Amino acid sequence: MTASAVDVCVVGSGASGSIVAHEIARNGFRVLVLEEGRTLPPGASLATVQSGFDDALVPSPAGTLTPFGRPWTVSALGGGMTLYAGIAFRYRTVDFDARAHVAADALDPVWPIDYAELRPYYEELERRMGVARLPGADRLEPPSDPAVLAPHEYSPQGLLIAKAGGRLGRLPFPTPLAINSLPYGGRPACHCCGPCNEHLCPTGARADARSPFTDVPLPSGALTVALGSKAVRIDLGNASRADSVEWLDTVTSQRARVRARCVVLTGNAVQSAALLLRSAQSAAPNGIGNATGMVGSGTSFKISGYVSGSTTLDRLPARSPGGPSDHYLDDEAPSGLGGMIYEASPAEQAICDGNIALRLHFLAADQPMRKNTVRLANSRDRLGLQKIILEYWTHPLDKRRLGYLSRRASELLTEAGVKKVDYQDSNYQSGSGHLHGGCRAGVDPTESVVDRWGRVHDIDNLYVADGGFFPYSGGVNPTFTIQANALRIARRIATQLA
Repeated sequence: MTASAVDVCVVGSGASGSIVAHEIARNGFRVLVLEEGRTLPPGASLATVQSGFDDALVPSPAGTLTPFGRPWTVSALGGGMTLYAGIAFRYRTVDFDARAHVAADALDPVWPIDYAELRPYYEELERRMGVARLPGADRLEPPSDPAVLAPHEYSPQGLLIAKAGGRLGRLPFPTPLAINSLPYGGRPACHCCGPCNEHLCPTGARADARSPFTDVPLPSGALTVALGSKAVRIDLGNASRADSVEWLDTVTSQRARVRARCVVLTGNAVQSAALLLRSAQSAAPNGIGNATGMVGSGTSFKISGYVSGSTTLDRLPARSPGGPSDHYLDDEAPSGLGGMIYEASPAEQAICDGNIALRLHFLAADQPMRKNTVRLANSRDRLGLQKIILEYWTHPLDKRRLGYLSRRASELLTEAGVKKVDYQDSNYQSGSGHLHGGCRAGVDPTESVVDRWGRVHDIDNLYVADGGFFPYSGGVNPTFTIQANALRIARRIATQLA
């Protein structure tokens, strides 16, 4: 087994891993990024590449385990940001402390930080990569600096939905997007050449994991990215300190080891929990960070669904998705906390026989439950590692909240002229693009895995900086918050290493 040594080993190259790796490397430390995936080919879409991702085992209605779980957003260089829709919400104030809105049997949803602490990192990242938004349009938007880019115009579907929402007394607004509405940051403006979500951006108008660093010089040799490298185990030097990471070449099956002063997990909420569990050893018999059995617990996917239908339209207006947040904090929603509704129209947006298709996505934070967890199976995957089991059950309160959002979304479509509204399940129960929890942050080590800085409670030099940190999943898309929190954690690590 070959061995090497670096200052920091970062596991994963997506939204959080890219931030952590670049921020620490620019401070002159040697950083190795282990990335299981590879560079996506030109023209890639989720449909063309997801068959190459490992699956997870999930419970069937009959109680048996079936291989239909989705433990990845995207397994590739750049992670989920390669194929995401660019939606760049900031978490709202209530997302950091939702105690008034969660079920009595839920885990503590309070973050050990608040929006005010995270705000400077949101602002910095927005300036570095660009976010097109309309300040003040979202009544729940937290305080922020002026927008760096004007919002995109509504899509044809978005305009119909916005007008329908206005007639219903709601306050629709353009979705904030990390997609250039004007040339910015060395990237062109979007010219609406095709669908964004689940597709590579062919022009670079949409920000990706590299976008915040286009003008950030790195010292020579400071950053190395090893593609096709699966982190399989962390070994401890003593009971309170990580010494090395063992990794596997996914093509040759050869193993190697890298020693590091610091290890940062940024694979995603599921993969980071699984790596800690795979790292059981004499000093951590149940897995690293798992002395109180919390690794994997509180895994959240967000509850979600779709409604769709078609209506008549004489001509096409402009472009870009939008929706209202009127049902986010809403006394009529079960528990008083609903979620977001926004346009998620199909790729084909042309009028056909005078009809245009409309589709709405609705999603909300789920209850952080102890029994919703990541664990390891006895069976092995193609690399000889224990398969991942995703145990997830929708809480009764969340089922009622999902029904509430479905009804509100259906009302919007009906008002927009849709005669027959169809419901589509998102199958969020099997995993999704929104992966949170599993390495929950908190002040109580018996109820969490990491502290406010993402450091595993009983390990001095091991951090989690991906969505696994989230003690509560929040009701909007998490990518921008994952990035902001990763930048906050990276700055702390760089200070500690100095």
